[in-house]
Amino acid sequence: MNSHTLLAKTIHWTFSVLYAYGIFKQVEDLDELEDATLLNFEIIFAVIFLVIVMLRFFYMKDAKTLLGAHEEMHKGHLFIAKATHRLVYFSLVMLPTTGLLIAGIFKADIPGMGIAIALHEFSAFLSYITIGVHVAASLYSRYKGEGIWNAMVPVWQESKKNESKFVSTLETIENKVYDQIEDRLIK
Repeated sequence: MNSHTLLAKTIHWTFSVLYAYGIFKQVEDLDELEDATLLNFEIIFAVIFLVIVMLRFFYMKDAKTLLGAHEEMHKGHLFIAKATHRLVYFSLVMLPTTGLLIAGIFKADIPGMGIAIALHEFSAFLSYITIGVHVAASLYSRYKGEGIWNAMVPVWQESKKNESKFVSTLETIENKVYDQIEDRLIK
């Protein structure tokens, strides 16, 4: 079976835990940054998060998309998967970058905080959407039994392809969408 390396899985799940932690412990009010210890912690956290995201990006950029699939994947499907992954990376680079921008503007007491906060909020929103799409697609792929889930997720392994009439109908619809994507965007 094709699977991602232990290092790829470790980076993926470490980074997922850091993302969740960052979302739950986020600064609610800029006045909290008056505490130098908190400000320094936020800066260090953002730098570590950014480094891990960049390490993952450069380590995975040449990895096969949809690794583990039992069958050859449609080019339209690959296009959507790659676009989604790129948007995830973009949002996850923008989150700490705009967080560092906020910290810098706060520390230097210069104008531009409104723009920095708007960019940070946009990158957070984009991360919620793209990660939500990524997780939903992963669960859907697992339901269909494509084999992709097993390549990255260490639990709840797939045993075989789902051959139900419902899945067959969904795949027929998907293939029509993928054909349209391929005709309009790839060729």
